[in-house]
Amino acid sequence: MAALGLWRGQSAQAAAQPEAKIPPVVLGANLSGLEWAAPGLRHGLSSAPNIHFTVPRMPDVAYLAACGYTQNRLPIQWELLQPMLPGTVANAAARSLIGEPGAFHASYASCITGLLDAHAASGTRCIIDLHNYARYTDFIYQPDGSVIGLKAAPDPLLRPYTTDRSQIQQRIFALEKGATLTPALFADVWRRAATMWKGHPGLGGYGLMNEPHEMPERGSLVESKRGRDDLMLLPVFMQAAIDAIRAIDKETPIYVAGNEWSSASSLATKNPGYPLAGDGLIYEVHAYLDRRSTGQAFDWDIESAPRKFGSSQADPITRTTGRERIRPAVDWARAKKVRLALGEVGMPVDDPRWAESFRNTVDLALQNGVEVYSWMAGNHWPIRSNALTHVAGWHQNKTLEPLVSGVMKASAGIAQAMLFDDGPGHGRAGAPVTITVYARGNLARPVRLAVAVKGGGKLSKQELTIPAGPNGQDSFSYTPADNQVAVLSYTSLGQPAVPVPLARKVFSLNDPVAHASTSLDDAAMAIIARYGACKWDMADGYTDYMLGAPAASGQVVRAVSDSGYGSSPGNAMEMLNWTNTETPAMGRMTLPVLRVANGRKSSVHQADTFGFWCKKAVPEAEVRPNPVNRVPYNIEDSYFAVAAVGFAAKDSSGLVFQASQTEASQACELAFSNGQPVVRWEDAKGRKVELTGPDKLVPNRLSVLTFTCAPEAQALRVNSALVDSGKATFAPGYFDQMLLGWGFKNYYPQEGFTGNIYAVITGKGVPTTSELAVLERYLRG
Repeated sequence: MAALGLWRGQSAQAAAQPEAKIPPVVLGANLSGLEWAAPGLRHGLSSAPNIHFTVPRMPDVAYLAACGYTQNRLPIQWELLQPMLPGTVANAAARSLIGEPGAFHASYASCITGLLDAHAASGTRCIIDLHNYARYTDFIYQPDGSVIGLKAAPDPLLRPYTTDRSQIQQRIFALEKGATLTPALFADVWRRAATMWKGHPGLGGYGLMNEPHEMPERGSLVESKRGRDDLMLLPVFMQAAIDAIRAIDKETPIYVAGNEWSSASSLATKNPGYPLAGDGLIYEVHAYLDRRSTGQAFDWDIESAPRKFGSSQADPITRTTGRERIRPAVDWARAKKVRLALGEVGMPVDDPRWAESFRNTVDLALQNGVEVYSWMAGNHWPIRSNALTHVAGWHQNKTLEPLVSGVMKASAGIAQAMLFDDGPGHGRAGAPVTITVYARGNLARPVRLAVAVKGGGKLSKQELTIPAGPNGQDSFSYTPADNQVAVLSYTSLGQPAVPVPLARKVFSLNDPVAHASTSLDDAAMAIIARYGACKWDMADGYTDYMLGAPAASGQVVRAVSDSGYGSSPGNAMEMLNWTNTETPAMGRMTLPVLRVANGRKSSVHQADTFGFWCKKAVPEAEVRPNPVNRVPYNIEDSYFAVAAVGFAAKDSSGLVFQASQTEASQACELAFSNGQPVVRWEDAKGRKVELTGPDKLVPNRLSVLTFTCAPEAQALRVNSALVDSGKATFAPGYFDQMLLGWGFKNYYPQEGFTGNIYAVITGKGVPTTSELAVLERYLRG
């Protein structure tokens, strides 16, 4: 198996530690999450862990190590680590809330230490990256040391803030008289960091400053917007930090950023003060593949077409754009005899042409000894749906490796992959359906599979070949016979045998409702397939989506696969929980726990439980108009959900299921209100509709709640009885997520119910009353 590069068997069990052939290259990912609170710092309550920022978990580190990555980059926020700069004249009240001048925030620093520990435990290392762009957001301190409007947050886990936004300043690196962010202040934070983490076995480097840009002009104290940055300013700051670190730590590498966002293409031309004095220096550059190298545009066709930005013409991208951008930095480093790191580079996921461009870039880097760190891994919620993502998913009870990882492995010569398949489960007799079998990761050589069918019908071919290389795939079509339940299965050809996807069913039943008298399971799955619906059954609960195991009673559940037919290649409809609860500093939220109730496995939820989340993307004109990973319906569409649940107390309230948009109010919610089932909608224009069951349900008894929604037709069913209906039409609006046992909208979590979730089905379209009755019987049984 190791020679083929297949992960060891995971078809019904947890992912075993994979066998990776690790070449002598430095390769990893940016473990993002600790730096996300920047927009709300100092002037509000936007500093809650797991909401406004999220500390990467230990399994994130272990999984990357299992994939063969040797070192990662950890972006951190200066203001969260060192809340009050040294030398600040602050009164006792301000110091009691913010901290002592220069002191590190103990809890935040412990998060960094914990991640270094996780790297050491996995045999890998981590660069601490100060992700501040040569800036620092601070309070304005009055002559008496006070801060006008300073308040303690209502939760001690949140940072203090001012109610007066005018009392916030942004400091920037400057050298002139009156500078508020000086080389001495910059040296201080790194002196303290080196003192704290020197010699830690998980420490891989000090990343001095992320993406300095628009530095003040000579003689100025404010950022330059005219392209006249003082290019000799940054070297003064970097040298001060280098000297401070080397006075304490002589050995750990130091990563030095350059002007103009650390652009790879301008390292040689916009950094006349480099290289600097000191041992163990590595020059860090960044390069993205879009037209302007921002990492903020993800449509290949748009980016490869001629286009003007104002009066300037930006060159269209090609498959060699990234390679061409890093070439000047590679040549400069060779000429100067210094080391180089590609600290950020990303691969958009929606078009395979990006993969070729990315591969060309990483190939050149690794061939020249350049370290490579992808953007971005971690588990903060916006990362899950980002077009540049290096986060693992969960599909068919296996860890789903991100696409970017397969390409990076191919460049590095790491042979390791897992096979999956996806395709429709419903077909009409004589009408072919297409099934795709695909690898996630990198195959050292092709994998051959035999395909067989039981139950009639015809296959377009009986042998598949998954090509060698990253993320390969092969497809076949199956033409169903009339009124059949067909089983498609795979067998590995050649030696050694490889783990193959489990058998899958394709239904061509003429009347699934009638078939329920023969097989309720097949009838229900045929209906689920007909609507391309998702099904999440807590019997499929796993302890984690990264190298997890089937959850036993009493264990936390973090991953539930779609066991219906809602998924497709690139769009696994996973239900995950990535909340970090490794320390009390992460918050008081609880996680779903597996229990057996009413003779069935269920996830147990409390009002403070952060439940399951299926996070997706929405189209963005000119940026990402056609994302692959989508919720199957929008608020104005026709759709339905069926949930088997039980609640713990007669007056229980809270969410069971929510389809919504993370940053907005629009949502569809199935919930309890004082023990009564309700379904409610709010659209983008603020229109609200609510349907309510007339009776309170019996606690601790399995009940099945169903809603349907179509233009001018909404309905709520409780235990197969219609209890309320409506006739609303909703304004168009995207959904970018679905959640179980809680909700999340307007950037904040919504309270879940207290009780048990057994299974949930949801899909696009509205099944007939008879079809709904079959699904309800199925979930009740």
